[in-house]
Amino acid sequence: MQPAVALIFVLLHSTTIFKTIRIIMKKISISESLVWKLVFFLSLVVYAAGLFVEVLEPDAAVYAEVSREVFVSGKWLDIFLMGADWLDKPHFQFWVTAWFYGLFGVNIVAFKLPAVISVIVAAWYTYLYGKRYYSEKHGVVAALILLTAQHTITSNMDVRAEPYMTLFTIMALYHIAVYLSTKKMAHLVYCGAALAALMMTKGLFTIIPVAAGVGCTLLYRRKWKEILHWQWLLLAALAVVFMIPTLYGYYQQFDLHPEKWVFGRQQVSGIRFFLIDSQWGRFANSGPIKGSGDPFFFVHTLLWAFLPWAWLAYYALIQRTKALVQSKHVPETYTYFGFLVMFLIFSASKFQLAHYLNPVFPLLAIMAAEALMNASQKALRVLTVMQSATIVLLLIALGMLMFFFQSSFLHIDTLLVLLAGMLLAGLLFFAKNKPAFARMIFVPVLVTLSINYYLNREFYPTLTAYQSESAVADYYLQQQLPKDRIVSLDVTSFSTSFKLNTVVPPLWTDKVQPEELQDKYVYTTQRGLELIDSLQIPRKPVHQFADFHVTMLTGTFLNKATREQELTPMFLVQTGKRVQ
Repeated sequence: MQPAVALIFVLLHSTTIFKTIRIIMKKISISESLVWKLVFFLSLVVYAAGLFVEVLEPDAAVYAEVSREVFVSGKWLDIFLMGADWLDKPHFQFWVTAWFYGLFGVNIVAFKLPAVISVIVAAWYTYLYGKRYYSEKHGVVAALILLTAQHTITSNMDVRAEPYMTLFTIMALYHIAVYLSTKKMAHLVYCGAALAALMMTKGLFTIIPVAAGVGCTLLYRRKWKEILHWQWLLLAALAVVFMIPTLYGYYQQFDLHPEKWVFGRQQVSGIRFFLIDSQWGRFANSGPIKGSGDPFFFVHTLLWAFLPWAWLAYYALIQRTKALVQSKHVPETYTYFGFLVMFLIFSASKFQLAHYLNPVFPLLAIMAAEALMNASQKALRVLTVMQSATIVLLLIALGMLMFFFQSSFLHIDTLLVLLAGMLLAGLLFFAKNKPAFARMIFVPVLVTLSINYYLNREFYPTLTAYQSESAVADYYLQQQLPKDRIVSLDVTSFSTSFKLNTVVPPLWTDKVQPEELQDKYVYTTQRGLELIDSLQIPRKPVHQFADFHVTMLTGTFLNKATREQELTPMFLVQTGKRVQ
């Protein structure tokens, strides 16, 4: 029996199962401390499963390849992509990843591991923040909310810059908040280091949540002396000092070489791009990469990106807004203003991507935990109903995904995690001796983590089998073909270069010279094959791959019955000498 059929069977017999669970619950007492340990352990298991999923094209593969070229070249102040000068993201993430390559070798786990560690440390800072301003249990709940938010989990499987930004955002906010209340200089130094790391990861705009959280709080509380204090000049100076490696790297790679062509023009300043053009260009839609803004994009994006806590997050924002408008006392407002200002700026931007919200998830998690811990019984009942409806929809979505997508049996560990997670969630849901807020926490966490274990263990590995850029590298390594003879034609092969640990020269049909295609292994499209034939270069087939852009999913592709319609053939051929 296929797993999806089994799940449908369970749903059809849910009444009998629920009655059985009620009977079991009368005889079993589950320790709350044990459940806390289990959910945190399961979180780590889910993150660990994501470490082994293929690096996805194109964005994550770019990060992995740039880091590899930094590591291999030993030029830590220069950024190259496919052997060419690359001016887009700054240095910090590439340095960290390159250092991990040095420890563990150039591989997928070494690429993703520092990102996972960053999010775990971010959860620790979230706990510290919640504990300082609310209570220790609040901190634990907030940390768990952050770790189990859907896009936090996804971004540690499909690694980009966001895990690092998540850490440094909450780290900077925590230390500046502690500094303002204690005036201990060490916290100002830590904040300066975190702000510098933020900017060295993705540019100047990344510090907005911290600056807005602190600035708006001081304005709201009318602390004029704090606003005009010399401490901010010192903090800025500290951040600049910590940023010197990146500033100097850009200066010596680009500013000293105005003859270099970047974005189709010369005399490009790396420092100016880093500080101004990169971030402002995306916000104003004037940069090399453009988008189309939707003011409600992040409103509906949050509904799935912050699952299963989206409704709780909206409730928390409404409650905090009401409290501030009514001038009620709240323990802190850094998180509220930091999140709200960044959310509004992103909503006004013309360039919007779902993962942009990730760095402010710790702030939202802290507010959501506070709202949950202080919610009235009536509010808890409403939230529980909405949370329960969300869980049912998630289970239906899981069943449909397994039924339409899954064509093979699940691994035994996946079955065990799904069964254990769902069973424990069911036991806790019907437990009469558990407080409502505990049910609101544990049940969605167990369901979400179980589903994400399935995604990381079954769904994404199957999905990435159709990513030909990595599949061709696996085939090349299995067959032990010569790495110095492979080229790509009309294909951007970042993950191919990463997995082969060598730059695969990218060639294009409108620019390629015949000699570049002779006596090579060419990874290409149907159009590329036609060009090879038109140049009268002999070729013989080596292998054919079924390709799909796996980060742009469609219903037709997800349905195994219609998947073939969406697949594009890609080819690896061996060429000889050109016929004269």
